[in-house]
Amino acid sequence: MTKTELIRSLSEVTGLSQKDVRAVLEALTDSRPGKGLITSTLKQGKKVTISGFGTFFTRERNPRAARNPKTGGKVKVPKRRYPAFKPAKTFKEAIKK
Repeated sequence: MTKTELIRSLSEVTGLSQKDVRAVLEALTDSRPGKGLITSTLKQGKKVTISGFGTFFTRERNPRAARNPKTGGKVKVPKRRYPAFKPAKTFKEAIKK
């Protein structure tokens, strides 16, 4: 399902206009700095929990040494944070059925 299809479906289910649904969806998911609520909350190191759906959070990868496949030389990969998602139990069970 694409973003456009999701907006259309949400509009039909909620009775809201597609323009309003698009605004809400973009306010939640926009990845530009300071724009999306989920992105900005994760950037602060906090979790976003949507009851019955799941939790968005960040994880950290430790710094490590890697090898450049082109040159064979060693490269230091710095520590970094990345987004993760853990689905809620009810969400996982709904998918199984």
